[in-house]
Amino acid sequence: MVKMLFRIMFIGAMFLCFSLPYTGRMSAQSIAPSSPFLKINNYYVLFTAPKAPYIDQNNRYMVPLRSINDLLGGQTTFNPTSNTATIKFGTHKVEFKMNSTEIVTDSSTSVMDTVPVLYKNAMFVPLGVLTKHLDIHQEWDQQNKLYSLSGKELMKTPMMENVEDLDYFREQVDNENAFQLLSYKLAMGEKIHLDITAKNMTGKKISEGIEDLNTTFIFSDDSTAGENRNRKRPSIDKDEIVTREYDIDYVRTIENKKIIKHELSYVLFKGRTLKTHK
Repeated sequence: MVKMLFRIMFIGAMFLCFSLPYTGRMSAQSIAPSSPFLKINNYYVLFTAPKAPYIDQNNRYMVPLRSINDLLGGQTTFNPTSNTATIKFGTHKVEFKMNSTEIVTDSSTSVMDTVPVLYKNAMFVPLGVLTKHLDIHQEWDQQNKLYSLSGKELMKTPMMENVEDLDYFREQVDNENAFQLLSYKLAMGEKIHLDITAKNMTGKKISEGIEDLNTTFIFSDDSTAGENRNRKRPSIDKDEIVTREYDIDYVRTIENKKIIKHELSYVLFKGRTLKTHK
């Protein structure tokens, strides 16, 4: 598989800069998650262009068609004449038609309780219906408002392979799920601003130097932005709730003497701890 070329830009790069990572502390308390979250294997998916996954009026979790290619690993095609999208994953195939409740799965036809919709030229489809017919393991955690997909076959995509390759600490991870995401707020204006609140779920104090609230920003030119790996990593008490804030610029490149602004495509988050930090 040919890998796409990614450019990773850390704090202090010419066109992309984080504010100093800020970890605010709150006393241990019961805070319910603020909205439904999507998690694929160990990654929380905070944003998918042109907008984050959402719950529609029929209580279905909707995701853009492109994210299936980039995140899950399925093969998607769209026929503009019939307004039909076809998704293939393993030995299964699912077909959706814009604004239609009809769904074709492998060789049978059935009816679902919602319809795919178009938003900013992106087709959004019901993820639960899709994963059920593609035989992808899914779980809904009502208490934590978490919709999770899991499987070794997921995220085997060029984009995610490059994200993994650029993960400096991937061989030093101790606990992939040390933190539970409680809330986040993403605002895109002149800059991109992100607030994340997460809770220490290890059942013990996290020592200084091993916390890794890890966020990856992926842009439309396939460049990525990650955290400064040399930042300070404070100790975190048992059950402590922490916040992290980011302010970053959009990626800009010069093409034919013109400055091109590249929009945000994805935001992924992992809340983990490390064995060591060098």
